[in-house]
Amino acid sequence: MSTLATLSGTPLIKEYAQGAAQSATSSVADFIAPTVNTTKHTGKFTRYDKESRFKIPDTLRGLGGNATRLVFDRSSATFECKPNALDTPLDNIEIDEAEGMDVLKEAADDSAFLGGLAHEKLVIDTAVSSAAAATGGTWSSDSNDPVAELNEAIAEVILASGGSDMIEIGMVWSADAVRAFFKNAKTKSYFPGKQEIAPTLDNIMKLLMGNVQHKVSWLAADTTAQGKTSSLDFLIKSKLLVFARNPNPTRRDPSFMKTFRPRGRWMVPGTYPREDGRGTVVKMDWSADVQATNAEAGQLFTIG
Repeated sequence: MSTLATLSGTPLIKEYAQGAAQSATSSVADFIAPTVNTTKHTGKFTRYDKESRFKIPDTLRGLGGNATRLVFDRSSATFECKPNALDTPLDNIEIDEAEGMDVLKEAADDSAFLGGLAHEKLVIDTAVSSAAAATGGTWSSDSNDPVAELNEAIAEVILASGGSDMIEIGMVWSADAVRAFFKNAKTKSYFPGKQEIAPTLDNIMKLLMGNVQHKVSWLAADTTAQGKTSSLDFLIKSKLLVFARNPNPTRRDPSFMKTFRPRGRWMVPGTYPREDGRGTVVKMDWSADVQATNAEAGQLFTIG
């Protein structure tokens, strides 16, 4: 067994790769779809919709009686953590010139960074395609009140998620949405006597009810084919996502989205020999499944 292969199996490198993957998971991705650590790659979870609403269980048990059982039934959905991987091929010359531990750590850092971006894109794409269309968003018209529209959406999202204090409201803004919000005359009327209002998330929070947390999404992607002129643009453009989130999600809570991952296997290092015998490939493997678990607990504003 090669030195790299031996090192890749050590607890130090395994822990380093795990930590790199956790650190590289973007705050926006983890904000929208926080992780549920699972015992297996597949399993059941509760999906909520108009026909299957969240209900608080009766926990009282009579003497000699049975307790309410937490079970998954036919209406429950199945998560399946799909395999992901990135390979870093190394020439023997590179390997000979570097410390084996450093080579593996660098491969883990690169894979974690790029894997984190891929995960963030998947989370945003799933959120945008799954959330219900919000009422309003035409904030270029000064007859519309962005604050009133957002507070209405907050109330609807809270109700769709069961109304628990353990659930908080999240908002993910595009830069366009922030600009449109503060440009609107009705918004400005909430700050009487001020010539200019700083377009900050703190100023937005002053106007909204409930426990609302905010982030701005800056992730951009090139949608053109290889060899064509680049067309880089923000994934969340002229949009605003309002949703219910649980900072500590489970397979049963009614929050909008979750990421299922096998516990302790966020990223697993390993190696295999290059086909030409002139080097080694450092491989990083992980599995995850991004799910919209309660689509009604998410609303998407299209800003105009």
